[in-house]
Amino acid sequence: MKHNHGYTTGSCAAGAAKGAAFGLLQGAIPDTVDLTTPADVTLKLSLIHRRVGKDFAECAVRKYSGDDPDITNGCKIYVRVKRSEANGIRFMGGDGVGLVTKPGLQIPQGEPAINPVPRSMIKDSLKEVLGKHGGIDVSVTVPEGKKLAKKTFNERLGIVDGISIIGTTGIVRPMSLDSFKVSLLCGLDVAKAAGHDAIVLVPGSIGETGFLKHFNVSKYQVIQMSNFVGFMLAEAIKRKFKNIIIGGHPGKLVKLIRGDFNTHSSKSKPANDVLIKIFKRENLSTAVVNKLNDSSSVEGMVEIIKEHNFMQVFDRIADDVQSSAERYILSKANIGTILFDMRKSIIGISKGFKDWQRSL
Repeated sequence: MKHNHGYTTGSCAAGAAKGAAFGLLQGAIPDTVDLTTPADVTLKLSLIHRRVGKDFAECAVRKYSGDDPDITNGCKIYVRVKRSEANGIRFMGGDGVGLVTKPGLQIPQGEPAINPVPRSMIKDSLKEVLGKHGGIDVSVTVPEGKKLAKKTFNERLGIVDGISIIGTTGIVRPMSLDSFKVSLLCGLDVAKAAGHDAIVLVPGSIGETGFLKHFNVSKYQVIQMSNFVGFMLAEAIKRKFKNIIIGGHPGKLVKLIRGDFNTHSSKSKPANDVLIKIFKRENLSTAVVNKLNDSSSVEGMVEIIKEHNFMQVFDRIADDVQSSAERYILSKANIGTILFDMRKSIIGISKGFKDWQRSL
């Protein structure tokens, strides 16, 4: 089956910049431009909204994500190119493109969130058309950007008021997890730049809201890892974090005891069997184990354990998750585990977590 590759927001911005540069040079903007991406794929991009003014020109490209639709698919990316008194190419903030407010990202604070590869693609496009030009101010605008940003990680990375213009290859490959993983890593970089030596990795919002509800830590220390537990642990070690807390629902985290460090349901079956083994080890009565066996969900199991006043078992389950994670990272950091139920109540904490709490 042939897959359709799309193109990144960075490619859209570079293509629109190239069209606008023609407008600045010739007073007219073509219908299409050719853009060679860092992946060495040449795109033919249609230019929409073409406008030439006195010392500026602007046009737009519609984002196309191919077979891997993302939140920006179909949105328009506008670029205005304007002659300026200053030297070189400056990137100006445009509506719907975020502003970087925290250190630790690839772009300095106070700059628009246009990543390094799109910046160099835009500069190359301008040079290709304008050659040795004087000063040029480039502003990128995404009318839907503010609304779309709410569905991204931008706010927790300290990028406010819009989306980021991203892309490393210029091409969106079907099922590319790269951009998603990159946004997860940004969370680690922001925490590191803020000087934190402890981070909290959570699969999703249960762990995140649970943790921030019960503990007084910076929201920048709590980082979503989705299903990529092994990947994020390894990256946290690379960045030399001393303390790593893993928090979330046992439905996800108990899978680590089995050695599943990618917890996606396509890679890792539900955690029920691991829990049943533990409950048998803990000498729960056969009647209770049978009842637990009949439960289709891990949350159902939590409710049954609660009814039978045996919740202390979850501290030992948290210890097992901790041991598994310690083995995975070859004990290169202190690990602690905390388990929450769906109501975000704390149901289990490991020995390492207690040590970390004492050190606070």
